[in-house]
Amino acid sequence: MGDDFRNEATRMLRIARRDLKAAMGMLDVSTFDMAHWGYQVQQAAEKSLKAWISTLGHDYPFTHDLALLLRLVGDFGDDPSPYRDFEQFSVFATQLRYDDEVVMPELDRVAWNERCAALLDHVGQKLA
Repeated sequence: MGDDFRNEATRMLRIARRDLKAAMGMLDVSTFDMAHWGYQVQQAAEKSLKAWISTLGHDYPFTHDLALLLRLVGDFGDDPSPYRDFEQFSVFATQLRYDDEVVMPELDRVAWNERCAALLDHVGQKLA
């Protein structure tokens, strides 16, 4: 991996950690709507996947589509299958943040925050 890709992966992971930190602070369901928390998790996952693509020596597209980003990780030679369940979070960045009357999925915030932290750690290990 060239320096430019390493630098970009490092930058994206730094921003992903910031997004995850916000999600971790949104555990109070009476204060933080599922849409706001889910958006932060989606953003952290998106940036982590973009960092992962960078570690593989490729440019990533400007998209919120986690399924596409996961597919690209696979196309570029790595195995994203343990993280495929993040695909469901794409809707938080596209539809749910603009819809005021949608039924939100009930997700375990603590568990998903932990899964997202594991994704960040997985990608971070690729930079070690």
